[in-house]
Amino acid sequence: MTGLWQRAALETLPQPGPGALALVAVNSLQHINEERSWKAGNRLIRAAALHLRRALPSTALLARWNGDTLLAVVPGLSLVGLDLRLCELPRRVPTPLPDQPAVVYGLSEWRGGADLSRAVTVADHDLYLAKGAGEVSTQALGEERGLFDFSVELAHLTDPEDIIRRGLRLTRQLLQFEGAIYTILEGESFRSVYQETDPALAFTTFEVGRLYPLTGLGLQAVRERRTVVSVDLHNDPRTAGRARTSQMRSLMVTPVECGGRVVGMLGLFQISTWRAMPPRVQRVLELAALRLGHALELKGAVSAVRRTLEGGLLGLGVALEARDLETHGHTRRVVEASVRLGQALGLEGETLDQLRQGAYLHDIGKLSIPDRILLKPGRLTPEEWRAMQSHALTGASIAAHIPSLSAGALRVICSHHERWDGQGYPEGLAGEQIPLLARIFAICDVYDALTSERPYKHAWTTQAACAEIAAQAGRQFDPQVTEVFLRLSASLSTFWDLHAEAADLARPGQTD
Repeated sequence: MTGLWQRAALETLPQPGPGALALVAVNSLQHINEERSWKAGNRLIRAAALHLRRALPSTALLARWNGDTLLAVVPGLSLVGLDLRLCELPRRVPTPLPDQPAVVYGLSEWRGGADLSRAVTVADHDLYLAKGAGEVSTQALGEERGLFDFSVELAHLTDPEDIIRRGLRLTRQLLQFEGAIYTILEGESFRSVYQETDPALAFTTFEVGRLYPLTGLGLQAVRERRTVVSVDLHNDPRTAGRARTSQMRSLMVTPVECGGRVVGMLGLFQISTWRAMPPRVQRVLELAALRLGHALELKGAVSAVRRTLEGGLLGLGVALEARDLETHGHTRRVVEASVRLGQALGLEGETLDQLRQGAYLHDIGKLSIPDRILLKPGRLTPEEWRAMQSHALTGASIAAHIPSLSAGALRVICSHHERWDGQGYPEGLAGEQIPLLARIFAICDVYDALTSERPYKHAWTTQAACAEIAAQAGRQFDPQVTEVFLRLSASLSTFWDLHAEAADLARPGQTD
């Protein structure tokens, strides 16, 4: 139909010497076929082939590369020379669409030999840029439904770790890249923290956890705060550092911003072949980077609020220590010990935060106990003991008015004096009726009380305290939690000793 070689035939012909290569695409051919008939489309393809032949020397090797694209390999001609010959082509081919040229083209260097795949990919990328960001690459993006589903799923990811791992994997799979990477910036260097490649490829780009100098495309992306693309990485003059010696052939990297500064980079790369990356593909990676940046900002804000809240809770706990004649540092010790025990029991995330908050405020109810009872040096009367026991329920009631305090924290405050055998207070709960966080905290609270000196008793040794904790397993304490606590007792006793020394140094008026 065009008088040009077909692609299959072209790939079997002897390749011409070095020069330049062009891909010439007919604009909106599918639309023309549907709106005006396939005959109109064929006339446009023939016209493009005719004017392409006229624009080039007789030594050019011409072929119809696919349905709407023609290819020209021109030996002995530079990129500038080929561009000069083709710059009038869009004007000379008659266009059926008044708002756009009939054809656009992309260029690349041609080195001869086995260079066809690389050169065509570079020209294809140049062609995408000539078409503009509005063009849709169905080959790269798949169905529009797939892009919609990706956007919805990405929007549901709120944790930065999920976006880095799951979101970047989704991005790689949707765009059909062979590898993905996330790095964080540290001064003039970057550290690879996540990397994945197609399982069929045995490949490592950057060693996870290692620092690398920020150079080349990464440096450009960070400085200019924009997506940077290299279709032919090894021959790109911008390539430097580890990327130059890697197996990557094509690379796209976009910065991740948080709080008005660049904190990291997301990258997609191709290993086995070169890859064109049109603007629409770049937008998908930028969407993932934007979502990650927002998640990092949210996490930072939440962490700041949590630090403020915990600072207030610690201050309140220390005030309670002073009123109750508790040993200095009791609150900080039981908080950190409870978190360690919770971690050993497999707790994490929000559940650990609930345990920590409850530990800070475990005795807030003692604010309601009169000094004559709270500070009484001798044995309490039955009536006074009932008043003392009321501090658990009262504490939960007081703490319930603290904004954002979790339900788990309230259960620690209310139930940490319950006993496994049901003989505790305030509700006489037994066994697993007692909330787990309260069971965890109860052991740490009692251990600290036993090993601390009070006005009315000497401090127990760690061995004696552990023996007492073990003896109360199945009576006062949850047997399984007790077992884990005793396994941790060696490290916890060291931790307690260090805190005790720090507390002594912190007391005013103390001397060596």
